[in-house]
Amino acid sequence: MTASIRIGASATHTFDESWATDPALSTAHYRKVVGKPMSSTQLTSVADLPAIEDFITFDNFSRNFVKAAWELRGREGTDFLRGPMNSLVVLRNKDARTLAANPALGNVPADIVLWMATEADLGSGPVTKPDPEQTEGYGRFLRNQVFTSNPPLHQPYRNLLVRQLLPRNILRFAPAAARLAQELVEECAGRDRTDFSREFAGRFVTRFWAEQLGLSSDQAAHVQHLMEEMSLTFLLTRTPEQSQRLFSAAATYMDVVGEAVRKAWSDGGNALLDDMAAELTTIDMEGKPEDIGSLVASNFFDAFHTIGVAIENVVFRMLSDGTALEQVRADPALVTSAFYEGTRLESPLMLSQRLTLQDVEYNGVFVPAGTPVLMMWAAANRDPAVFDDPDSYRLTRQIQHGATFGGGAHLCPGRNVARMLTEIAVTALTAPDVDIALVGDDHEWAAHSLMRQLTALPVTIRRVHR
Repeated sequence: MTASIRIGASATHTFDESWATDPALSTAHYRKVVGKPMSSTQLTSVADLPAIEDFITFDNFSRNFVKAAWELRGREGTDFLRGPMNSLVVLRNKDARTLAANPALGNVPADIVLWMATEADLGSGPVTKPDPEQTEGYGRFLRNQVFTSNPPLHQPYRNLLVRQLLPRNILRFAPAAARLAQELVEECAGRDRTDFSREFAGRFVTRFWAEQLGLSSDQAAHVQHLMEEMSLTFLLTRTPEQSQRLFSAAATYMDVVGEAVRKAWSDGGNALLDDMAAELTTIDMEGKPEDIGSLVASNFFDAFHTIGVAIENVVFRMLSDGTALEQVRADPALVTSAFYEGTRLESPLMLSQRLTLQDVEYNGVFVPAGTPVLMMWAAANRDPAVFDDPDSYRLTRQIQHGATFGGGAHLCPGRNVARMLTEIAVTALTAPDVDIALVGDDHEWAAHSLMRQLTALPVTIRRVHR
């Protein structure tokens, strides 16, 4: 059975839909979850919704999603918008959280993600299609991800990762993380300046995961460089040269991490790899990861990359506030609040995409099967209907209704370890004998990127005696 992703009045992209036959994903089930079905005369199709460009140019929308969210939330009729490729764009917190948890919305399959990265016009004009051999490694990276799988594979595959990253299971990693954080404080202390993004946050997460997965220190440094190149995957507009860098880095990353993990598992004695490999053998479904090396390389990309961005953003927001650093230093219990408030205001991934597996009706909108649904976390996490004075940074804010990590069957498997590593890093940086401060006040966010990431974050880190 096939379906088509709707990308315009006459253009479609066809893909296999055999994974969308689970009865639990039926429209009838969805209506039970969301509410009563509406008659067809009451429904508005996605094609008839106001377009993003009725309110803001696509260039400005994609240049800075946080600024775009601020502009759109003050306009009437922007709860649901029509985006590129006839997508449904969701801005409000309640709607984004409800749809994120809705089983009728699946992941975008790898072949479509690859097509979008190599051929689709996302608003910046036609792109030049690369040769297939150039994108083979990037395609392998996408195909082995849980984030591109759908039923029936998605649940057992996701469970494999979730079980390893449950709070009780990741506590075994905390001592290593604390040691590495202290080592990096020592490395950075006394320098005239440190680029926190690369020399602390990025280095911290790559060294940490290298230890857990059996990579050498040289391989960890190589992976950190590859993460900087692979961050190009989040750009909505890329030059041919940037695309080639991305595809080359993805192929190298899959080889470096995949081979290191396969060797570490073969050598034995790595409980994390042993557990994942054993559970992988119990999954007998088409589309499962090729092997333990491919599984880890594809799915730990966010561990090597996005957790580092989260640490960077949390520290940036804490240092940007006039009193937050001293508050956290005086009351270490506020470290958790710093994590949640920092990731609320600066969600590392500002927008994520799902695909309707069947026709869906929600709040008066008819969303056909094969429609991309874009959940704009940058808007949902600053929704004034949920958060009082939503753009302000408050360590005393009640932790509720955050949309940083998705929801339902797509809730981020790594959310607990992201919080643990961020809190360990913040704890080390706010210790009584450590002083950290921003250098300058001209901080630039990467433009036209789905990732909320600073181009650099210069700081000073010093040991002090109080």
